[in-house]
Amino acid sequence: MGPASVSIPSILTSSPVKERSWISALVAGWLAQAALRVILGFQHAVPLLIPDESGYLLAARLLSGGAASDLSWRTFYQGGYPLLIAPAYWLSDDPATVYRLVIVINAMVGAGLLVLAYLALRRMGLPKGKAYVLAHVTALIPSAVYYSQFALTDAVLPVIVLGWLLLLHTWLDGGGRSYAVAASATVAFAYSTHARGLILLGVHACLLALVAALRGRTARRDLWPAAAVAAAGAGLGWALNTWVRHQIYPSGVAPLGDWLTTRLTSWDGLAWTLSVATGQVWHAIVATWGLAGVGLVALAALVLRRDAPSADRLVAGATVAAVAGVALATAAALPSEGTVANLAYGRYLACLTPVLLAVGLTVLTRARRAVALRAVLAAAALTLVTMAIVRLHAGERLTRDFFGVFDFPEISFLTWNWGSLDLGLATLTAVLALTLAALVRATAPRGTGPAVIAAACVAAECAIAGVTVAKVSAPWGDVLSFATDLTPAGLRPQDRVGISYEGLHWRIWVSHAVQVPTRLVPVDLRRPEGLPPDVTLVVVPWQAGTPSQSTWPAAPKGWWPVISNQNHAGNWVAWRRPPSPAT
Repeated sequence: MGPASVSIPSILTSSPVKERSWISALVAGWLAQAALRVILGFQHAVPLLIPDESGYLLAARLLSGGAASDLSWRTFYQGGYPLLIAPAYWLSDDPATVYRLVIVINAMVGAGLLVLAYLALRRMGLPKGKAYVLAHVTALIPSAVYYSQFALTDAVLPVIVLGWLLLLHTWLDGGGRSYAVAASATVAFAYSTHARGLILLGVHACLLALVAALRGRTARRDLWPAAAVAAAGAGLGWALNTWVRHQIYPSGVAPLGDWLTTRLTSWDGLAWTLSVATGQVWHAIVATWGLAGVGLVALAALVLRRDAPSADRLVAGATVAAVAGVALATAAALPSEGTVANLAYGRYLACLTPVLLAVGLTVLTRARRAVALRAVLAAAALTLVTMAIVRLHAGERLTRDFFGVFDFPEISFLTWNWGSLDLGLATLTAVLALTLAALVRATAPRGTGPAVIAAACVAAECAIAGVTVAKVSAPWGDVLSFATDLTPAGLRPQDRVGISYEGLHWRIWVSHAVQVPTRLVPVDLRRPEGLPPDVTLVVVPWQAGTPSQSTWPAAPKGWWPVISNQNHAGNWVAWRRPPSPAT
């Protein structure tokens, strides 16, 4: 079977797994995948990727029945993912424990990628043993493992997206209306989870309309319930997000829609959008050693192949449309922040990359050797073209702009460069790795090539996971824990914390908002008489070179600084109210 005839997955295999041993293997594999994610992420006790993690954690606290907060004029973080992690707040009041419980929830959901990938690969025609091994390769994809370490929707969104595609294909392949309804419910939840879900919902709606046009009356009995569930689910998601927005962003949110409109209605904006979207595709391909490129090429070829089954072509088209739509929409809405991640970023397509990887693995290990070689050549060419576009657009900004290693863990591993993005070396490494895989496939004895490729992928993925923790997650965790931790101030559950927003870096107070059980209280340092009587701790900015005791000249009598912190994000001092006579 060539790349143009690779079938897209279904939630059920054509021959459902009945043997108890295979069910046990899937359960054991899920447990192993979950355990790995917990081990890698359990060392963290505070959010690292700010303000994203804080936004989701504060929404989860709100949805669990806890206090609201105020993140006005920051990016809006939607309520779908916080619904999943809200139970962590029912089990503990300690912020560090809550964070670790979120990591466990991420691991349990994220490990489900193994089961879905297995079903996907079986649907593509792979035998059980090979599908099981390659499902582990897919589930261990670096982006999925990396983002499971943080309180981010990216930890669960790949599972949601693959589940949606599986359900869609099952319905289109004759599985019945219940699968269409389930696919609609799944994509509606994706819509409530992240702005990328709006693109997926749009693709879903277009697919339903296309099926209605192609299949006519016979499909309408399935389409009406599916459309109704999609609309109702989207309405519920909109209501949830509207409520969360009013509670946590009472003064408004960052106007990302303005960027989107400007970029899509000007020549300069369109050039930015196309080049940044291309950078996202480049990242997805290079971060998977070219295999996602093979999958993308195969899916595009399948869409154009008229003799392929309609279900395969439709879902392949939906996948390609989702890749293009997510890349373009997020590129258009992305603020220009002077970072290298503005030029080539992998996080937004990470929800679709496992699908591309699974298809690429299938083509490389199952297609005829000549067909696999053509797919590899096309993917290599696509990698080089996307690199050239990124280079042309970025120019000196690749070395001049801020490089955040936490945005490029897989790429940094490929080049062993943790301080800058080496675009050329990363591209060359990925192309060479893909070429080597193709040579192994072409020259290895029959049946051994796929095993060698799978073993090499698993070894590389485990190495990336371990090195990324050592080089990125752990060091940044230590730095940010020091920079933002209020524990040394003797923080107590009954404390009410005030913040002097003027002059204080936003990263500090956004991090403090997660540690404090109630809403932060704005404080005007020049008017101590206006300080609410229940405020017991006040965080103020600290200008370098001045004593910490001078950071609040108008402090009420008896207040004293209990912690002084100088760090990369900004200096701050916490002042505490004197104990009352009763205590």
